[in-house]
Amino acid sequence: MGSSRLTEQVSLFERVPDDSRMGWGSIAAILSGVVSSLSKLMGGGIVAFYAGCQLGSMAAGILFVLGTVLTYLVGRISYEEGLPNNVTSRFYVFGTKGSAVGSIIWIFLLVGVLAVGTVQLGNAIMYYFGLTSPWMKVVLFLAISGMWILISLFGVKFIARFNGVFVALLFAALAFVVVKIALDGDMGDALTHGIMVPGVSAGDGFAYGLNYCVMTSGLMALFAADFTRFSRKKSDLVPVSLFGSIVAIVTYVFGALLTYYGYEQSVAYFESIGYDAAGAANAAITNPGVTLVLALGFVGLLIICLSQMKVETSNSIGGANAVSNLFDALFGVRLPWPAAVVIANAVGLVFIFGNILDKVNAFMSVGSILTMSWCFLLITDYYLVRGAMHIGSRGIVSLKHIEAVNWRGVVTIAVTTVVCTVLYTAKILMIPLLLAAPLTMGLYIMLSIAFRDQVRARDAQMRACEQAEVDGSDEAAASTEVAVPAGIAASVEGVASTEGTALAKDVVPDGDASPARGEASGR
Repeated sequence: MGSSRLTEQVSLFERVPDDSRMGWGSIAAILSGVVSSLSKLMGGGIVAFYAGCQLGSMAAGILFVLGTVLTYLVGRISYEEGLPNNVTSRFYVFGTKGSAVGSIIWIFLLVGVLAVGTVQLGNAIMYYFGLTSPWMKVVLFLAISGMWILISLFGVKFIARFNGVFVALLFAALAFVVVKIALDGDMGDALTHGIMVPGVSAGDGFAYGLNYCVMTSGLMALFAADFTRFSRKKSDLVPVSLFGSIVAIVTYVFGALLTYYGYEQSVAYFESIGYDAAGAANAAITNPGVTLVLALGFVGLLIICLSQMKVETSNSIGGANAVSNLFDALFGVRLPWPAAVVIANAVGLVFIFGNILDKVNAFMSVGSILTMSWCFLLITDYYLVRGAMHIGSRGIVSLKHIEAVNWRGVVTIAVTTVVCTVLYTAKILMIPLLLAAPLTMGLYIMLSIAFRDQVRARDAQMRACEQAEVDGSDEAAASTEVAVPAGIAASVEGVASTEGTALAKDVVPDGDASPARGEASGR
């Protein structure tokens, strides 16, 4: 494969062409690169130190199950449509302009994680070289962000190969740390200790750790959906989902061991640069990069620098996708790819200089609400409302005729977020997932039933407009926003308008060929 094919970009608003599809191993490499980052090592330290090893293992088990199921179900939707998550969510959840809500959520979450990783890497570099000046920190963070921008301009296939190499290097370094723990005779304590943070109860510690696991599950599912569209066949989604969750769990375990190994030295370092006791303890847990440098010196620094390139580049691409959709949805402006990447990283710098690591608890708790509500909205609309309940049809044929705002989706995610956040802030609901998932599904289903006649009428009108384009009666057909492959347009010919109701001609991909769109449900 030539370098031009390796580094090319597939448009956010274009179905993935057959020659750009990838095997499950390449997609799993991208996903594993994201879930094996410094921020996920931090997650392992948070879960172990706040919940203890036993309750932390329960939280990690929930992460595995929830992450695998959500990644498969959400990823399948993007695979079937051949479009990234933000664009797919226009049709199934938010509407065209309403999808700005999803883009803002995604920018907040993914760019927030990008910022956390950048700070962790920057702190490790500053520790190794003994840099303490505030202006040096500013220059360093700007330089690191510039690196993310540069690498993000390459294509998805390049990133997949890049990730595969450096995931292996990172785990080799972590394995070395584990061997050192074992040789020192501390492995038993490292795997069995209880809560390590003073003043934290078992319930609060478990909730704290579980919320981070929940956010990781949702982020993984939504992030993977930007890349599962590149899958060659539906059966590839199973190993991609399993592999991503397995790597996430392994990373958490390594993170817990790494935090245990370097905790005392890391606390001493942060106290030496002005942190109080509580702040130093928190910084030691949230900066695994510093601990890797403590363990491996320059080799550790080199490995985490190269390793962070893989995940932060992927985060940068995901953030740029959200920025692109935001500008197109609100203003009808198709940003050049470099501009979208620069804007995403500029937002990341705002997070960085706003000291996001000091607010990581609030970030991950609100993040768990947003990711769960979005995931369960997609699942509810695709599989239940449009699927089993036949309220509307499935299959994106054109972006032109999607309704401006799906108020059912926007209201649902707004109500869920406000209610869960208020209850969590008031310490009434310590694990927002327990309410966010059922409230999202229940409210969206109720609204869909209440307005089913209007929903079906709008769906029929949309399918009729698509049919008109297929028949060539609409001069604007040439400007259809989604590049519809041969066979998809033909499938739409089964859609006609009869007294406000779309006639049925369901087109369901067999899972072993490139996805075909255009399912239209007659109700």
